[in-house]
Amino acid sequence: MILNLIRYAYTPDETLGLLKFPVIEGVAKYALWTVECPWLDNTPFVSCIPDGEYTLQAFDSPKHPACWVITPVPGRTGILFHVGNHSGDVTGCVCPGITRSGTMVKNSADAMRLLNYVLDRNVQHQIKIGPGLGAIMPVHERGHQENGD
Repeated sequence: MILNLIRYAYTPDETLGLLKFPVIEGVAKYALWTVECPWLDNTPFVSCIPDGEYTLQAFDSPKHPACWVITPVPGRTGILFHVGNHSGDVTGCVCPGITRSGTMVKNSADAMRLLNYVLDRNVQHQIKIGPGLGAIMPVHERGHQENGD
């Protein structure tokens, strides 16, 4: 399965997105809100990961059971989809939520249960991460886009 994480706001404090599942039989079945760390040049533990295409596979640990790991991330390891509500709950990972309020996601444990229900934990999946049309980009990124860099 291929998931799309469409980032719609890159703020100084967090990165906000919408995780879309593929259309099945002509119907979009699921979507989840996401919150991540802000974009800080892929600095481990404080930045969201770069836009790109990655593999998503099941992962379990005592701290984060029944979650998902994103690989390969350049210069990074241990990037997870796990339960959390705001960017302070992650160190470079992604928190999904069923609903959102401002810059927080809510019902994150339910969102993780949904991921584990929809995705087969015995196979690898693909995830495409990138900005959506009209995304609020960081100031330093906007300057590059306007100059054609």
